[in-house]
Amino acid sequence: MSFWGRWVLMVSFICWTMFAAEVKAVKLNQPIVVDGKLTESFWSIPPAVSEFKQKDPNQGGVPSERTEVWVAYDNDALYVAARMHDSSPDSIMAFLDRRDNLSNADWFGVFLDPYRDKRSGNYFVVGPAGTLADGVMYNDDWDDSDWDGVWEGKSNVDEQGWTIEMRIPFSQLRFQEKEPQLWGINFRRDIGRKNEQDYLVYTPRMESGYVSRFQELVGLEGIKPANALEILPFVTAKHERIPGKQGNPFNADGIQNIYDAGADLKYGISSNLILDATINPDFGQVEVDPATVNLSDVESFYQEKRPFFIEGASTFSNFGRGGGRNFWNFNFPNPTFFYSRRIGRSPNWNDTLSADYADAPIATRILGAGKITGKLGDGWNVGTIHALTRREFADYQFNGVKGRAEIEPATYYGVARVQKEMNDGRQGVGILSTLTTRDFEDQTFRNRMNFSGLFTGVDGWTFLDDEKAWVITGYAGFSRTAGSKERMVRLQRNSAHYFQRPDASHIEVDSNATSLTGFSGRVYLMKQKGSFFFNSSFGFIDPNFDVNDLGYLSRTDVINAHVGAGYNWTESDGIFRRKEIGGAFAQNYDFQGNLTNNVLFNFGFVQLMNYYSVNWNLFMTPEEAFNTRRTRGGPLTINAKTSGYNWNFSSDYSKPIVVEISQGKEHSRQFNSTWYNFWIQFRPVANATFSVGPGYSIN
Repeated sequence: MSFWGRWVLMVSFICWTMFAAEVKAVKLNQPIVVDGKLTESFWSIPPAVSEFKQKDPNQGGVPSERTEVWVAYDNDALYVAARMHDSSPDSIMAFLDRRDNLSNADWFGVFLDPYRDKRSGNYFVVGPAGTLADGVMYNDDWDDSDWDGVWEGKSNVDEQGWTIEMRIPFSQLRFQEKEPQLWGINFRRDIGRKNEQDYLVYTPRMESGYVSRFQELVGLEGIKPANALEILPFVTAKHERIPGKQGNPFNADGIQNIYDAGADLKYGISSNLILDATINPDFGQVEVDPATVNLSDVESFYQEKRPFFIEGASTFSNFGRGGGRNFWNFNFPNPTFFYSRRIGRSPNWNDTLSADYADAPIATRILGAGKITGKLGDGWNVGTIHALTRREFADYQFNGVKGRAEIEPATYYGVARVQKEMNDGRQGVGILSTLTTRDFEDQTFRNRMNFSGLFTGVDGWTFLDDEKAWVITGYAGFSRTAGSKERMVRLQRNSAHYFQRPDASHIEVDSNATSLTGFSGRVYLMKQKGSFFFNSSFGFIDPNFDVNDLGYLSRTDVINAHVGAGYNWTESDGIFRRKEIGGAFAQNYDFQGNLTNNVLFNFGFVQLMNYYSVNWNLFMTPEEAFNTRRTRGGPLTINAKTSGYNWNFSSDYSKPIVVEISQGKEHSRQFNSTWYNFWIQFRPVANATFSVGPGYSIN
């Protein structure tokens, strides 16, 4: 390109940036019927946005198809309409799929930052077949699709392409009560058959920060965040017929009728704080967990699906991970400090109870729970949850004698989170604390569970340069669990601790202990901007550390460190669209100094111009290491030196037929393992997909 050509291109880009620095919302003067068809005269005004930029495949390029977007509002909701022009309307990939399943297809989405904190917000997506997706954004780069808002989105395919209309009630969004309103906004369009993504503003490859790049949404006047009291009562009736069992005094005919009632409540305490409360909640419509058979010594981890705990969950879940966007992990059992599935879980039962027949609840009843989340002042994020679960009993019969036994104590759960963001998000510091206390009626049951569990920790981050390329982030905290002497012996001997190991000189079972106090921490140093990337960490979990009363922890007695780096080629060279290569070295020790893991790791990825791709992993353990877990509390065993590899080939996902082939091998003097997988997907029509994936392994 000539000098004058470069100059004209630069001036054009600067002018586009200046004039497209904000998006204006217009007050509606007529009602809108959300049907996906832009038939209302209001949509004939000039669009608010019509200039998009490609992110993929040609970063910064002009989109292959034109997109026009309108933004409007009334006193109750925000309206977004869009026309996606398409030169081949019959080729639009309109998949009818489950909510939040964003497969390779055509989509249109709006991304909102109502607080304009440049770190959080909500997104709403509609497909040509009417499939919806939504979720929350947090930590500037991350998103979570577990949140499901109450909003409308419709689409329509016509001879010009396809159109959408959205109605997003202000009650689903959190924003400050002030004039004028200033939000952040972004739009994205996916063209599936072209593997194309078009944005109003995008994050360049190998850079970080997404919400912070949003353009300003202006023009919103006279709107207020919802602070009305909403109460949703419910009643349920359940009729159950299962095969009865003769002699069962509690359900001989297999027929049961169960009735229940409760209520949910939402109240806007202020423009920035929302109170959610529930009395005797009903989670009967929540998707059930997959059936599992767990033969390991590590407890199964289940995803939270209950709406009460999902909304605002990012306030608590990003503890220790602020500022960063890519947290590598090499055999570090990173704790989950607030695991909401502990609240209302299955009763713990009572191992002193012997019964021929028993009638017991399958879940602990939540008597009531309350949650406050939101923002205070400048950069303060706050959240707190309090819940009380009922004392549960089982009716049983043993040798013809009936009885009643406590199988779960009355329990209080509390969580508190405070975080302060400073200097436009360049630094942050926060505190997280959880508390569990139990009240036992059956004194023999006191030896089964902890009396109380406490965790308190601090976290924070700081960027080391003006470009936000280098960041240090991490956390440090302590835990304290208390219980009877018998319970503490159980705790010390369980699979997270294994204090009874005969050759462990740094730990031993203390039969007189009535509490355990432990510490944990981890710090990262990362370079997350530019073609060269760097990732390192140091972390530890003290043998006495335990957060399983209201968290999730699989292992303790770990000291872990890794250092890794790599390079990413993001521009095509005529053969490859993308290339990436990197490597890392990691080691684990226990607090006695035993080497428990070490690995050298290489990874790579290449994508051809036709969107076929190959990725691979190579690994080896250069030294023998000790295994402190294999014998489940017994003596140490040795992990021999190991080497192996795996690779995966995949074709273009935008085509009607997609193929994946993968293969791997792992070898040591203790074992050999080789496996092969083949997967093919066939899409005969736009809204139907068939796939098959046989595999073969030799061990």
